[in-house]
Amino acid sequence: MSELFIPIAYEDVINNFPSSELDLKLMEFVEPNADMEIEINTLCLETRHSGKIVFILGKPGTGKSTFIHSLKWRPNISLRTLVSIDAATLNNSLSELLDEVKNISIEATEKKDKGPTAIIIDYLEDMQGFDDGNIKSFFRNLNGVLRKSPLLLIWPVTEKQEVDAMLSYAESVSGTLFLKGKEVLDFTGPHSEKFVDIAKRTLSVLNAGKELDDFNLIHEDLVDTFEEVLKLPRIDINLREYYKLLKAHWQQKSGYLNNINAKIPKPTEVWFLFAYKNAEDIVAQFSRKTTRIEDAWSVITDRFSEYISNNNQRKVAWDARRLQLAFYGALKTRVMYMPTNTLISILASYSSSTELNKMLGTMDIPVSWRKKSTTKSSLKRSPMFRQILGEVYPSGKRKGGPTGAALEKAEPIFGKTVNWISTVGSDKALNHSISLALEDAGIRNVASEKPHPWIPNIIPDIFIDLPDKQICIEFHYTNKNEPYVLADYVLRKLDIYVAQLTSLISLKL
Repeated sequence: MSELFIPIAYEDVINNFPSSELDLKLMEFVEPNADMEIEINTLCLETRHSGKIVFILGKPGTGKSTFIHSLKWRPNISLRTLVSIDAATLNNSLSELLDEVKNISIEATEKKDKGPTAIIIDYLEDMQGFDDGNIKSFFRNLNGVLRKSPLLLIWPVTEKQEVDAMLSYAESVSGTLFLKGKEVLDFTGPHSEKFVDIAKRTLSVLNAGKELDDFNLIHEDLVDTFEEVLKLPRIDINLREYYKLLKAHWQQKSGYLNNINAKIPKPTEVWFLFAYKNAEDIVAQFSRKTTRIEDAWSVITDRFSEYISNNNQRKVAWDARRLQLAFYGALKTRVMYMPTNTLISILASYSSSTELNKMLGTMDIPVSWRKKSTTKSSLKRSPMFRQILGEVYPSGKRKGGPTGAALEKAEPIFGKTVNWISTVGSDKALNHSISLALEDAGIRNVASEKPHPWIPNIIPDIFIDLPDKQICIEFHYTNKNEPYVLADYVLRKLDIYVAQLTSLISLKL
């Protein structure tokens, strides 16, 4: 399992990217704050010729630094540029800070036709350690610079009493350093209702575009953590606290899943196969098609969660931890399709069932489909076969030309087969045919209707024992193509798997 990077401080974010990429990455997940941007823009318009100071007051963890940095690329902000001064590197000297401002003011004045320049005063949240004379001298000299320069000094602070103290010093030497009524802007950060969405975007960007599933997390983990952070005093509810709780949740869950996996002899994957005509379209709603073979056809957890949240009985059975266990924990679940014509060709050429062959004999099946060489060629092009071999399935849908014609030809035969199973036949005949075809195509250690070697009472349609994992393939022979049918079948089958698995390893869920 990959190591999940969860940012706790602004520095965690900016140190995660090269400076050349930082702005582009931040654009992908930073949440706009329209109200604060309006306030900042008003100040920008007032500093076209002479400068002003504004204090941004907000508790640690509310996202002040991230918001201020985002002003660089907000198209509605009338800034020429934004420059940051790290006061912590200036040897605690107000005179050095003033010199930095003066240096920036030169270019700001020369290019004022392009708009005002903003300066962020970082890591100077109070005036403790400076004597009164130096503080007053600093603000007096700063006033002289700002009166002639189009500068907006944005000064992030965390404590109101410290802001009040600095305001008192500044106003004692000048009445023009601030825009009346906008001396201090209270910053509370994004609304808590947006925490989950912000976290999803942030974690994806900071972890190289990976999904939550790659870290054994699902949407419900973020929601559960959000509910936990809401239990804090209102003053402590912010993104930093949310990320702290989420990191603790992930660490605890990782240990839990590692404990389970340590008790499992060999990883088990459960593959669900659907073969009706438009199965490719329906499957695409529930699984990921990606060039990363380990993620190909893995389930989209949020999609299944929709069918759980709308069913009270399922909501009781499938909490976030149990769902994770089934999809990306002790089991790895994939949902894919088999082209209808491929399945019919397998049945026509490999079936040893007298009853099934009798039924198929009444259907108009192309002669070539009854040839094992043709069947193996079709099978080897299927998503299931390529995934077994660890080969990426080509992107794009295959419905036109000969493929489309083959699907049309196979559809009524498949419908007749489904009806045969539900009336006088058995899906075991189909499973046996598929097993024989896979074996003939070169897949070793494959069997139909074989009990799982270590999970009790589990008998998959097809069982494949590979060197690094075991695959249980479950076919749903249905021509009902509504999405809820797929979701219902997968969840019902997985319920059996998880119940047997958890009883085996004696873990209470």
